[in-house]
Amino acid sequence: MRDIGLRRLAIAFLALAAVIGLSVSGYISSRESTNQETYFGDPDNPNRVDVTVWITRVDATTQALSVTIMDVLPNGTLVDPRGNFAQDTTVTTAAIGTWRAEIKAGDSAPDIEQRVTIVGTVTDYPFDRYSGRLEVHALGADGDELPVGLTVLNTDPFFGITTTADTAPNGGAVVNLGVYRSMPTLIFAVFVMVLMLGLALGAVVAAFYVLHWRRGLIFPACSMMAAILFALIPLRNAVPGSPPIGSLIDFGSFFIAEAVISIALISSIVWGFRHQRSIERAEEEATTEGEHDDGVVEEPV
Repeated sequence: MRDIGLRRLAIAFLALAAVIGLSVSGYISSRESTNQETYFGDPDNPNRVDVTVWITRVDATTQALSVTIMDVLPNGTLVDPRGNFAQDTTVTTAAIGTWRAEIKAGDSAPDIEQRVTIVGTVTDYPFDRYSGRLEVHALGADGDELPVGLTVLNTDPFFGITTTADTAPNGGAVVNLGVYRSMPTLIFAVFVMVLMLGLALGAVVAAFYVLHWRRGLIFPACSMMAAILFALIPLRNAVPGSPPIGSLIDFGSFFIAEAVISIALISSIVWGFRHQRSIERAEEEATTEGEHDDGVVEEPV
């Protein structure tokens, strides 16, 4: 018996280790997809302008990327003895608002906060996807295009981004972006959807127990269904990304769960009350008959 117990303990330990290993491997895969660094343009040209685009946040609601243009550095013949730009240089990007930065000869480039548009359907949450485009150009003092070495860095933990190089007819660097929810976000959102449907099924089982066997008003069952009904709202709002109402998560689980639990709760109260009154009337009649049976009837003399 002791050997059997040790064997079971070893099997349970190995199963737990396997689950933890799979979970950690999922974390590593997710980290690689959300902390990406890719290179484009002409990074091998010795006379180039290096530009880093740091994607700090993906805003699916407004469909825009918050990016920082940083580490704009000259190389080769474009740099002066102090390490700054040797000539007037203009850096332009395909962004909203501040898309043009003028850099004077002898100066270093400032960091620039920008927003880049993306296109997608946010109500497809949690399976929503977006596409966008990064375009960076560096112009010399004579207006000619300078070679650009572009580094794209994504650090938004809620989104993964795929990057592919595109052709730039006038020079510069162009990158096509594919934006999607990160694996932890997708797993958590799907888990919440399944959980809401499971809670709705639990409410149906409780209502069936109350109504099928005519149990009457079972207040613990009604309290449980009411608690689940109101707990679904903060549970739905807890999913990352704050999807707008009317998203796929709502039509796929939240609305269904709320409707099913509401019907189960109301039915348990209305029909449960009717059954409870029938039970109470039957008990009253049984009590009255018992009192009559226990009475003493005297024979006339």
